[in-house]
Amino acid sequence: MAKNAFNLDLVTPEKSLFSGEVISVTAPSEYGSFQVLKNHAPMLAALGEGEIKLALPDKSEKKFNVKEGFFEVSDNKAILLAENVM
Repeated sequence: MAKNAFNLDLVTPEKSLFSGEVISVTAPSEYGSFQVLKNHAPMLAALGEGEIKLALPDKSEKKFNVKEGFFEVSDNKAILLAENVM
């Protein structure tokens, strides 16, 4: 695992869209966007509509548009459950 990375799973009710290491996740909540890095405190957040940005260890980015869902992080493991990803 990369030094500053943590594990993320991005899933919808139909399929898994991403599973792997990320350096950061930036996501929209109902009250504004937030960013999560390695060693983030445990958190559960409701997602709003907007763009999710994943910064990967190879310095590339993946972007997804989400409509609704939930994000949970604990012990350097995060899961993003999205109702609809475009």
